[in-house]
Amino acid sequence: MRQVPFAQTSVFVDPRYRFGGNQLATFWDASANSTLNEEEMLGIAREMNFSETTFLESPRNASCTARVRIFTPAKEIPFAGHPTLGTAFVIKHKNMLDLLDTQTLLELGVGSVRVSFDGPQNVSMIQPEAVFKKRLQSPDWLAEALSIDLSDFCEEPDAQIVSTGLPFVLVPLKSLEAVRACRPSSERILSALAREESQEVLVFSPETEHEDSHVHARMFAPGVGVLEDPATGSAAGPLGAYIEKYSILSGHSKGSAITIEQGFEIKRPSRLVYRHSTDGPVVSGEVRLTAEGRFFI
Repeated sequence: MRQVPFAQTSVFVDPRYRFGGNQLATFWDASANSTLNEEEMLGIAREMNFSETTFLESPRNASCTARVRIFTPAKEIPFAGHPTLGTAFVIKHKNMLDLLDTQTLLELGVGSVRVSFDGPQNVSMIQPEAVFKKRLQSPDWLAEALSIDLSDFCEEPDAQIVSTGLPFVLVPLKSLEAVRACRPSSERILSALAREESQEVLVFSPETEHEDSHVHARMFAPGVGVLEDPATGSAAGPLGAYIEKYSILSGHSKGSAITIEQGFEIKRPSRLVYRHSTDGPVVSGEVRLTAEGRFFI
């Protein structure tokens, strides 16, 4: 029987809540992970049953601390936000970096991603610049897939596919009530978006639960085995860029922080922060260590 050590974290936690954020299992021992094949990694991800599970391997790029492989319960993916931040946190926790290091470079499927340690628990990453892709101007199918009314959609801007590493369908809704009312149908989402570049849908509104938040969001990704995600760092970059491009927040200037609240509808309240820096979109959040253990195979 093999034993593979792991650490569990919650990423993008809101410190006002004891339980929240997006859960992550990180298998941090590259030597032990070398005994695993891809099928076993996917099996472990299904067994953990979080949105994502990560595995460290020896980097192929000498400038990187580690190669990070990310698995959802359905498949391996090249990039995701909370696995990047949570894995970096575990690397620091396991003393795989010098005590005074404030940054690390991780090798992901989309290339090298720089992660910064902004405090004992706060971690941030720089994402590629946003790419604005196809606009989706007929929301009838989307209303049906989300079980809401056409009147709940903003007249402008249009829903649009935007990417800062992974593409998402961004859908502005008029109210917090409309966001809460969404009842996504996996089959209808996948059918409607089958020919599009992304099948991941993020709905949002500038009406929020908390006064110190700027937008309230939900993200549905049935194509990768995640009906609803508690906190989506890879979508926070596209969302922040979309908000700035179309001036959705009154009084907001580019470079100012945008606080995104997510996960409330599935009892995992989360807090993500986006800001645009001279180096590109920065997404940050707080990480909490929740468990450590060994997985037996």
